Amino acid sequence: MTRHVLLVDDDLELRLAVDRRLEETGCDVIVAGNGEEAIRLLSGPLRIDLLLTELRLPDIDGRELAWAVSQKRPFVRIAYMCRESPPGTLDPIEAPILIKPFSDAALADALMRAAPLRRTAR
Repeated sequence: MTRHVLLVDDDLELRLAVDRRLEETGCDVIVAGNGEEAIRLLSGPLRIDLLLTELRLPDIDGRELAWAVSQKRPFVRIAYMCRESPPGTLDPIEAPILIKPFSDAALADALMRAAPLRRTAR
């Protein structure tokens, strides 16, 4: 079964590399360069099973993007990417965090461990 992944990162080179790696594993990938673009894409009939997003986007925090996505699509699984371990805990707590640069094995593991966002409104 094909997984439909929304990949969000403002780094074009990294986005292209991760897109290629995901497609090699059989994923159908839609890419966005920022959070606003990702939210616009989700306003259409786009099928998404998993959101793989950078935590530090120029326009919106990756956690806030995950929250916005989960409001529109509550069963979308979440995984994060960043250059260094973020301070504190993320939501969902068990959501995988890929520290860049990451291996194909780490990416595959993150895809398997990704979980839907479950938190109460602030």
